[in-house]
This record gives sequence, C-alpha cells and structure tokens, in this order.
Amino acid sequence: MKQVLSKIFLSILLMAGGAFCACAQDPTFAQFYQFRTYLNPAATGSEKGLNVAAIFKNQWNYVPGGFNTYGISMDVQSARLSSGLGVTAYRDVEARSLQTNYVSASYAYIARISKNINLHIGVNAAFVNKSLDRSRLIFTDQLDPEVGVVPGGSSTNIVLRKVNYFDLDAGVLLRFRYDIHDRPIHNSFGFAVHHLTRPDESFENIATKVPMRFTIHYGSIFPISRGRYKKNIDFYLSPVFKFDFMEKIRVYSAGTYVTFKPMYVGVMYQLNKYRLNSTQGLVFTGGVDWDMGRDNLMTLNIGYSYQMDFTGVTTKSQGQHEVTMRMNFNNVAIYSPKKRKGKKIDCYDFPSKNAVKLF
Repeated sequence: MKQVLSKIFLSILLMAGGAFCACAQDPTFAQFYQFRTYLNPAATGSEKGLNVAAIFKNQWNYVPGGFNTYGISMDVQSARLSSGLGVTAYRDVEARSLQTNYVSASYAYIARISKNINLHIGVNAAFVNKSLDRSRLIFTDQLDPEVGVVPGGSSTNIVLRKVNYFDLDAGVLLRFRYDIHDRPIHNSFGFAVHHLTRPDESFENIATKVPMRFTIHYGSIFPISRGRYKKNIDFYLSPVFKFDFMEKIRVYSAGTYVTFKPMYVGVMYQLNKYRLNSTQGLVFTGGVDWDMGRDNLMTLNIGYSYQMDFTGVTTKSQGQHEVTMRMNFNNVAIYSPKKRKGKKIDCYDFPSKNAVKLF
C-alpha cells in the first residue's frame, strides 16, 4: 500500500513540477559555496591551484528511493593566462523513476581591476540526458475512488523515454577586499544566468522550453578576534545570501557561519515560494578544514548539513541531508611560467593560516 501511495505521490509531483512540460526546478544545494562551478561558472578557477569537490544530497525519504543527487567538479587556475578551467558532472535520481545526467565544461576570465578587486567572467556549456521509467508511475486516469488503482495502461501520452539537450550558462563574480581597523574584510558577490539556450526537455514531444534561472549570491568573511599574541586572526564571521529565481519559483537562503580553524558551523534560513505556496526551513551546517602535506600544499574540507522543514511538507519529508568534500592543491597550475614567479591575479590569500576559505 505504501508503495502504491508513493507512486501516486510521485506521479502527481512530477506532473505538477513539470517533468512533462519542462518547468521542473533544478537541483539546489545548501552548501552551495562547496559546489562553486555549478553555482556560477564565473567561480571557475577563483581559488589558486587545483580544486576538486564532491557533493551528495538526500531528501524526501518518505518516497521509496528518495531524491538523491551526486555531483563532482574540478577546476584549476592559470595565473599566466588569467583564467580558470573546469568540469562539472552530477546525477539526479528522483524515486528511481526520473534520472538526470549532467556534464559540463566551464571557463572563466579573471580580470584584476586593482590590488584588492578581481572581476571574474565565466561561461558553462553542458550536455544533459534525462530518462523516465514509466512503469513506476500511476496516472490520474488509473485511479478509482472505490477500487483504488485500476489495472491497465494510461492514456497519458509519453512519447519519449529519454531526452538529450545542450545547455549554456553565464555569470560574473566580483571578489573584493577592504580593511576596517587594519582587519581585512573579504567579499564575494556573484550573478549567474542558467539555461540561456532555453532547451526543450518534454517527454510528450511537445515544444516546451525550460525557463531561465537567475542566481544572486553573496558571501563575506569578517575577522572577529586575534590570536594570543595578536599576530593571527583566529575567529571569523561569514554571512551568506543566495537568491534563485526560475519562472514562478523563488528560493531565498540567508544565514551566518562561524569559523575557527579547523572547524566551522553555521545556520541558514530558507524560503521556497511557488506561486501562492511556500515552504520554510532551517539549514544547520558544520565541517572541518585541514591544512595537510608538507608546507600545507593541500587543504581538505569536509562538510555536512541538515535541513529541517517546518512548514509545507513538515516532518514527512524526513529532512534533507547533504555531505560535501573539497580538496585544494595550491601548487598545481596550468601553463605556469618557467623559472620565474607567475603574476598574481588572486588577491584572496588570507593573511592568517587560521582562516577557513569558504568563498
């Protein structure tokens, strides 16, 4: 009975969410700063060296199989070319019925406006494959108020089992620094536009376009206290904000992180609005950020977040879990200058080794 109910729920959810009319919401992540190339292509190569990130998100366990998203990305900075190159891939599985496979390549040009200001301009080209297992779905014309599910096929016309399309994103990222009482304040402000090509992902072979998604994000790092001998800053406060707008869907996320090397914790408030309906929740995040290897040539960041919804789906959603891992190899570069130091394009080398670089 539970399986039947879950099929009905999933079918209604997919139809309402636009699996057939191409207005479904893209996967979103609470720890968006960990999956930077997916957040904004302009963030490609924003940090010195080679960056490798992995992410896993699990939600809606009330539905057998749940909604699971697996992602991985790599990007590298070239100081000599003033550029960043990256690749991103993810797989999104909704209740074992609807699967999305995504792979992309991104490029960003990094312009040094001044000593403390960088402007990043990026583009991302993606190939997307979607597949639907119709056997797991129950449609409205198969339901009877007395007998329940009526055996037999549905008149719903799903022509295609797989859909492939090309997609394109673009974005800008401004990273700047200013000082307050000799304490550096680091800022990251970005804007991205996704689905510039307005691809068609309909399974009914009806010309319907994916709406563009607009993302605005901001993060800042404020030093709060200094070390024992007032040489290094130990304690940081990091407010963050992200806004996604996709046709009639709006997602607001705002919160604050506290970092004390090698640990960080944070809480965010999230508001999802679709027409006149809304869902609210709190996201609790924690993680560790270790400097490893000789001369700290590698940084390992592992994070976990739990989202608790307190309106809309409430406790039946069983929350949303997210695990991330990010590694930075700061001695790796492409097209490095020979036998001389390369020009420095990134002003975000923190003065203290005790800072956790979230942005």
